Amino acid sequence: MKVTPLEIRQQLFSIRFRGLDPAEVDKFLELVASDMEDLVRENARLRDGLARKDQELQRMQQGEDELKKALTAIQQIREDWIGRAEKQAEQVVMESELKAKQLQVEAERRLEALQHDVQELKRQRHQLVSDIRHILEEHLRALEAMGDENEESPDRQPPLFETSEPQRDVSGTDRD
Repeated sequence: MKVTPLEIRQQLFSIRFRGLDPAEVDKFLELVASDMEDLVRENARLRDGLARKDQELQRMQQGEDELKKALTAIQQIREDWIGRAEKQAEQVVMESELKAKQLQVEAERRLEALQHDVQELKRQRHQLVSDIRHILEEHLRALEAMGDENEESPDRQPPLFETSEPQRDVSGTDRD
């Protein structure tokens, strides 16, 4: 357990009939002494580390010129890389623009094909409506003709639908 200076100041010892408990005081003093020994060792270790860092700093100051040269070389390399990166970026932009143009041409081609398909479907719809109208007109004329026949012979009722096939009942046998 590490003891802080505040804990040392605030340490209370229990009072006995004749004063403080000697065992408790001895235990606390041993703890304080142990922490102090740790602090002395830590202090010595830090001083040794500081001395090593001072020596290292002196060596670094001696090699400052070499570091400046290295920094200059690194800056040159950086500028070269930036130049290459800019060229590559321009190339990517040009390729992207080309790809975009190709995609646009393809989209326009598809749009034109879809517009052609829509026009063809409209033409087919118009033709289908015309064909249905023609069929309906023929059926209307046939119904009118049947109505005229009914007026001439009221006893006979013609079938509602005339087909060229014989009519069959539910069982599938001919009814004619």
